[in-house]
Amino acid sequence: MGCLKDLKPPVPLKDRNNLEKLTLAVLSHLPTAVLYVHDLSGECGTSPSDQFSIYKELRERFTGHLWLDVVSKCDLLRTSPVVYATDEPHPSQLDLENYRKSGPDGAINVSVKTEEGLPELKQRVHELLNLQMAKIIDTGNNQEK
Repeated sequence: MGCLKDLKPPVPLKDRNNLEKLTLAVLSHLPTAVLYVHDLSGECGTSPSDQFSIYKELRERFTGHLWLDVVSKCDLLRTSPVVYATDEPHPSQLDLENYRKSGPDGAINVSVKTEEGLPELKQRVHELLNLQMAKIIDTGNNQEK
C-alpha cells in the first residue's frame, strides 16, 4: 500500500517524499491495482485544477494497471461545488470543468458522512482485488510454462 498526497504539479521525483517515491516504484514494478481518491470539496488543500493535472499524469503513467476512481465528500459537491480563487479559468477545457463538478467519468461518489456510495465502493474494491489476484495467478502460470 502506498500514498501520493497533496501534490502540486509538476512534482519532480527528487522533490517527492520517501513514501511517494516508494509508491511510484511499487506501482511501476509490481502487479498493483490503483484506488485513486479525488477530494473536490476544497478541504484537502489542493485545488481541483491541480488534482486534475496530477490525476492525468498518474493515469498516463500507469495505464496498464487496474484502476478505480473514487470521489470523496460527494455530499458537499452537491450543495456547492468548489472553485478556488487560485484556479485559472479554463472555459475551453470541458474535461476540467466536468472534473471540477463530479470527478472523472465512472468514478464512485462516496460520503462517509451520509454513507452514500460505501456499499458500491466495498463491492468494487472486492471485484478489483479479485481481478488483480486472477491477473497475478495468470502471470505466474505463464511464467512457469
